[in-house]
Amino acid sequence: MPRYATALVAVLLAVTAPAASASGADDTTPPTAPGDPRVSDVTCESAMLSWTASTDDVGVAHYDVYHDGQHLTSVAGTELSAHLTVVPGAEWGLYVNARDAAGNVSQAGPTVTVRVPQCETDTEPPAPPAAVSATARGTAVSVTWTVATDDTAVTGYEVLRDDVRVSRVSGRTTTYTDSGLAPTTRYEYRVVARDARGNRSQASAPAAVTTGPACLTAICAVTPVAADDLPWGLTTLPDGTVLYSRRDAFDIVHVDPATRTKTTVGTVPGASGTDGEGGVMGIAVAADFTTDPWLYVMHSTDTDNRVVRLRYTDGVLTGSPQVLISGIPRNKYHNGGRLRFGPDGKLYIATGDAQHRESAQDRDSLAGKVLRIDPDGTIPPDNPFGNAVWSYGHRNPQGLAFDSRGRLWEQEFGNNAMDETNLVVRGGNYGWPRCEGTSGNCDEPGFLAPKHTYPTTEGSCSGIAIVHDALYVACLRGARLYRLQITDDTLTAPEPHLHGTHGRLRTVEPTPDGHLWLTTSARRHPSHVEGNDHLLHVTLGTGS
Repeated sequence: MPRYATALVAVLLAVTAPAASASGADDTTPPTAPGDPRVSDVTCESAMLSWTASTDDVGVAHYDVYHDGQHLTSVAGTELSAHLTVVPGAEWGLYVNARDAAGNVSQAGPTVTVRVPQCETDTEPPAPPAAVSATARGTAVSVTWTVATDDTAVTGYEVLRDDVRVSRVSGRTTTYTDSGLAPTTRYEYRVVARDARGNRSQASAPAAVTTGPACLTAICAVTPVAADDLPWGLTTLPDGTVLYSRRDAFDIVHVDPATRTKTTVGTVPGASGTDGEGGVMGIAVAADFTTDPWLYVMHSTDTDNRVVRLRYTDGVLTGSPQVLISGIPRNKYHNGGRLRFGPDGKLYIATGDAQHRESAQDRDSLAGKVLRIDPDGTIPPDNPFGNAVWSYGHRNPQGLAFDSRGRLWEQEFGNNAMDETNLVVRGGNYGWPRCEGTSGNCDEPGFLAPKHTYPTTEGSCSGIAIVHDALYVACLRGARLYRLQITDDTLTAPEPHLHGTHGRLRTVEPTPDGHLWLTTSARRHPSHVEGNDHLLHVTLGTGS
């Protein structure tokens, strides 16, 4: 090609090609957080959310609207409001993230609460549930009833044992199992129906039952051990005592189960919250803790999520934290947070997508992943991608557990379709954001299917634990503890326990003697009563 022609081509390319800064191709700076969220025009079916604009070095391309970590809608970057479809009677925490053309996502803006009215005035209570029966199996009682009727709709039931409420279940449920009762004891059960306006029926006719002489089921007893504010991560020390993290207090608490004595052992330096689900999250200790007493902690800072380790000596945290891995993206929600040492001696770390959905598919990003590192923070040479990433395509994983064969199971929050339990393999891609559970484009080559899914209304599950190759799953919105049997590479015989008995359940961990620790998590969005959560000891039985 003649020299002048080459020069002409170069000029034409320079004129026609968009500038890198204009296209966003070289843009790595996220927008600022949107501000001043305001709710107006609230009806029983819709609401208008408005906010002030974010700023960006190139320009805001989109705003993403969420409630309590669940994506609702997206609008163009030129819009500063969104018309939302809402659920009658709901109470939601709404907030907004900004996104630029390069896909950089801002931190979330402040949360504003919307309380949605019911669509019509309803003062008529439901009819009492009928055909209530109670059947004992050992020290557990199964209560059943028929669907109650209402002029609008029954939304839930309350189960009363000896006239004291022991459970609240959804309107689609007509059974409840009451576990951990006293042997050879008579109990009387009644059921109350509830509609969307909170109208309660008269209590049903009673059903009496006497328990057997011994526990024959999976859950034999639940014993409160401590009350506290948002216990999140939990680990058992070699002496049988317990450490747990308080997410929003940024500290670690020691509990002696024998005496139920609680002691704060130290605050995690540099930890901060996210006005959502960040803070001091997962904790773990390695098998050699007795000779090398490091406590491993995942926590949020003002700029990232990170994993550190601190010395735990003479009952206190000492010295400065040693940073093992930093730069894990953070946001108001979707921070992941669980830590688990594997039988290979490596530390496995669950990270959320930080509300930047596409980062879950980016193997160079630490968001939306299960990470694997050595205890000193180095990258194991057999990791699949030459970095800390072990598996990817995760939305917001908060449960990790190993079975007797050394395989890693993972629990993950869905958006609005389904949660999932995955069997994690080296280099596996679990599909988010193009696949949620079994919903979406799940047939894409290379995507691995979950081993079990749960509707988000019956799940929103966080921690998992494995005892005798039974998987226990602690659920928040679903307010129940699932038990599933691990059979080969499948999960079978799912059973819900403690449904509505203790409210939202966050963390479940095995005890050294083959039982469970369980924590509650009353907080959903900003309203929360301090000290309203509990550490529970769950005694497993012959069904475990």
